[in-house]
Amino acid sequence: MVAVPYSYTDEHSFRPPINALPQQNIEAEEAVLGGIMLDPDAIYRVKDRLKPEYFYMGAHKDIYQACLRLCKKGQPTDLLHVTSWLIDHDLLARIGGRNKLATLVDRTVSAVNIDSLANLIIDKFRRRDLDKIGDEIKYLSHDTELEITDIDTRILNRIQAITATPLAPTEEENRRWRYNRLLKELQHIYLKISDPGEKLYALQELANRTPGRRPKDLENLYMKSLCATVEPRISLDQLESEIGSQGRKWLLGGILPEATTTLVYADGGVGKTKWLYDLLYCLTTGQNWNGFPATADNRRVLIYQGDESKHDMLQALNKRGFTPGTEARQRTQVRFGWNTDAIPILYRDIEEFDPAIIMIDSLTFVNRYSIYDENSTEYSRAVLELNQVVAETGKNIVIIHHANRQGQARGATSIKNAVSEVVKLERDTSPQANVQEKILTIEKSRSRRFPASYRLFFNEEDFSFSVLEEVGQEMGSPDTSTRQRIVEFLQQKANIKFEAEEIARHIGSSGSNTRRCCYQLARDGIIIVDERSNSGTRKLYYITRESENCSIYTPLQSESTTSSAWITSENTQDNSHQSDTSENNNVYQNTRSPGDHHPITLGDHLLNNSESHTQQELSRECNEGDRLSMPKIEFLENSESEKKSQENDDRPITFAQNDCTVSVLEGDRPRRSGGDRVALEGDQLEGDRLEPVVQAPQPKHSSTKPRITVGAVFWSRSLAKRVKVTKVYPSVKKVDVVLPNDFESKPRLPWHDLADWRDEVWLGDEVEVLQGEHRGQVLIVDCIHEGGIWLKKPSKARFSPPLCNNGVPYQLEHLKKVGQTL
Repeated sequence: MVAVPYSYTDEHSFRPPINALPQQNIEAEEAVLGGIMLDPDAIYRVKDRLKPEYFYMGAHKDIYQACLRLCKKGQPTDLLHVTSWLIDHDLLARIGGRNKLATLVDRTVSAVNIDSLANLIIDKFRRRDLDKIGDEIKYLSHDTELEITDIDTRILNRIQAITATPLAPTEEENRRWRYNRLLKELQHIYLKISDPGEKLYALQELANRTPGRRPKDLENLYMKSLCATVEPRISLDQLESEIGSQGRKWLLGGILPEATTTLVYADGGVGKTKWLYDLLYCLTTGQNWNGFPATADNRRVLIYQGDESKHDMLQALNKRGFTPGTEARQRTQVRFGWNTDAIPILYRDIEEFDPAIIMIDSLTFVNRYSIYDENSTEYSRAVLELNQVVAETGKNIVIIHHANRQGQARGATSIKNAVSEVVKLERDTSPQANVQEKILTIEKSRSRRFPASYRLFFNEEDFSFSVLEEVGQEMGSPDTSTRQRIVEFLQQKANIKFEAEEIARHIGSSGSNTRRCCYQLARDGIIIVDERSNSGTRKLYYITRESENCSIYTPLQSESTTSSAWITSENTQDNSHQSDTSENNNVYQNTRSPGDHHPITLGDHLLNNSESHTQQELSRECNEGDRLSMPKIEFLENSESEKKSQENDDRPITFAQNDCTVSVLEGDRPRRSGGDRVALEGDQLEGDRLEPVVQAPQPKHSSTKPRITVGAVFWSRSLAKRVKVTKVYPSVKKVDVVLPNDFESKPRLPWHDLADWRDEVWLGDEVEVLQGEHRGQVLIVDCIHEGGIWLKKPSKARFSPPLCNNGVPYQLEHLKKVGQTL
């Protein structure tokens, strides 16, 4: 019979047991006590962080306790007072008599190092405490009556209480530590536990471990912590190094800034949800929304839906363009039934799907389990929690809310105060308004000008919205054309920064007009301005696209152009269509480095042409150029466009393409006019700044017809008045129009009745004012737009203020070109 040795699964440790004394430092304890009795002020340096139980020897603990009691009564802690206190409390014999106290004082030289000696005492105490935990763990491991989970919890709490305690806390630091530990547990409950029942259970369990506090007290504590987030004080240089010198970033310029919480509210049935669907469609496809530029080719969107049913939501999204197989559908995901108690699910969705924007419909639905009334301040706790999500993740959250009977956002004002952006959508109640016209008002914004209102038109066919005009500018603005050209140019040169004078050169406008328009666009958030102060304030304008780094555009230092060097929008009529196609497809592509800009040369055209040009050819092109006003756009006369037009039903044309130039027919690409050509006669130096001298081109009466779009202004031959287009019916070639100062009558006119009312006046023309404020004066045409004509005085000054007729633009019938007979 062979004996088989018993095998053990655990290896034995052959380290010898530790039989040493517990951790202590008697000399440090004596030095601290001697310093306190020697220096009357020494006690105040250690009393808040050095506790009596930290001393290893009992006698030292009693002596230190006597010193604390004397200090609390305002009495000195010298040898005589300490001896008297110990005698009164019958403790002198227990600590070793008078000889013990005299020895402590004799061995101490000074109390200079009392702070570091107190830290030594605290360090030894914590080590002794760890020894006790080790013994307790060994005892608990042999206790078979306790569940292993209870043992783990007890050990974890015991260790955490020691390791998380500050090494040498004052009374204030200790309270702050206890508060932070409690707040950390509350954050774990509210942000990590998604099940509402489990969350309440954990909250009650935490209240039981916190004496004197109920679950409601803990909830109020967490609410207050959300409102009291204060960052450290920093300098402006530190702030700039933290956020960089870049301007405000946008998802949709002028509408949706990045990393913000936006509240959109309206009355029921106005269309706030469908308006947001329209914005989300533009974000997923990278399209502009009615001239407000998208800053990425595509973005992911996440919708938390609660007010709409699944069937209604899917139907609305499909009608807007989120159809199967499209990019918009692939980049969109939806979740139903979410509520603010499930914040952990929101964090998980952001981590897994990485959306750029989260749409929540609506605040009333997601906050339905709140124990607070909608009119109470505590009801806004959900918005504060969403603000924290935005701050931590950098995502956009748009919250839909309902309006009350007074037309304001429901609930307490703290809801609106908690968000960065507030947008209101309402019906247009003016007498001349169409039933589908809405008013969009930006009531609050930390990123752009507010308040600002826009008149929208809702297209029932595809659930898109078109911006008809800005409220207050019903007859247009003198800067409309320039603003459109600036946005189009900066989008073509995305992520490249330009000064206003450089933009003016490229778009063919005066420097003063371009500076004013750039300021207006930057004020509205449509373009971004970067202000830098070196030898003065330098303003750089740009539009971002995707995440490319912006580079500073190098100014044209050696530019020297003559009157024969023209910047043309196209070279010949034959290659214009092909060039347009390639430009539209690559409008946001930048094949060169953002800083690679060359001086303007004879061949620097917006449309490329492989043919070489002589000075005579360039001069001939200049003489055939259009005026510097709104570009003329042709009708599509070919048979394919006619056939396609007949296939479409009668419906109003909207800006569904989201481009600056809108086609009447679906699928029709934007076409350019014959020019917008500008001649630069060198550079005029004034104030060390480059100012282009613009020579107005000779007018050419083009045979092309103007394109008819919603919002365009024409001259009606039959009515002999200016009219503004409100609807276009391509199949029957008719339009609905309104007359100035008469919005009730809406006549329907055929296309051939409309003419460009600006054909007889051009930029730079000298005109005589026949009637109005400047009657009899000869002025220069400064700007032409839908609302009328703005003039300026003949002057060589760099800036000449625009002139109008008592606050309104001049009309064509008020002017006569110099040398022209009426």
